[in-house]
Amino acid sequence: MTSPIRVTGRRAGQRFDADRGIATEALLFLGDLDPEAIGPSIEHATHYEPTPVGDLDALLAHVPFPLAGTTFVDLGAGMGRALLLAAAHPFRQIVGVEISPALAAIARDNLAAIDRQTLACRDLRVVRADALDVAFPRGDLVVYLYNPFGGQILTRVLERLASGPRRDVALLYHTPVEREFIEAHPAFEWCGEAPCGAVYRVVRAAGVPVASRARTAKPTAPTTMLAPHVTSTPGQPNRSQPNPGSVDPSTAPK
Repeated sequence: MTSPIRVTGRRAGQRFDADRGIATEALLFLGDLDPEAIGPSIEHATHYEPTPVGDLDALLAHVPFPLAGTTFVDLGAGMGRALLLAAAHPFRQIVGVEISPALAAIARDNLAAIDRQTLACRDLRVVRADALDVAFPRGDLVVYLYNPFGGQILTRVLERLASGPRRDVALLYHTPVEREFIEAHPAFEWCGEAPCGAVYRVVRAAGVPVASRARTAKPTAPTTMLAPHVTSTPGQPNRSQPNPGSVDPSTAPK
């Protein structure tokens, strides 16, 4: 039987894995892996492909507040590479949310293989959950998306972030094929652009009207930003539809 996982051949990713004794460099269609475990949410999900080494730092450079003391949340964490890239920064906590049980298990194995004494942030955990069910941690947030789902689910995630408590929230969107949903939302303003994606922040929180905040004008995005690196594939898994109840990341295994 042919394995549903195949190595993509990206040398930087392969070196990243080899240096750490982990496995994150792969191209994987969740529909070939564990669609029954994912359930109906598979309709909205995209395939797994790891964040290219270096791309996360390019986006983090545009976060408009200090990273120290902030929680990093990766919605659609896959095998956990973005979590390990984020751990080079002094986040208070790093949480990966992944709907696929198989990918979540691989991500946990990868985190277990790392010597956390070498990391700037040592509190890393993976939550097996739908992105719409997980309870966002308290305090300031940096939320990362590597195009994990389509606009229907993205809109609901945006509403959750916009309606939360007053705090600093940055949204890092790699391969932002659905960016129009963010830019049409009155609670978000554009902060910066990298070749791989865009960064936004919440400007409405806890009843503060958007009109009371100055919005930053966004320059025209490069046309290369519109070419999807990860595309939604019919019949492939989704990370969207809610399951009953919410999941608290603080109870997830470290």
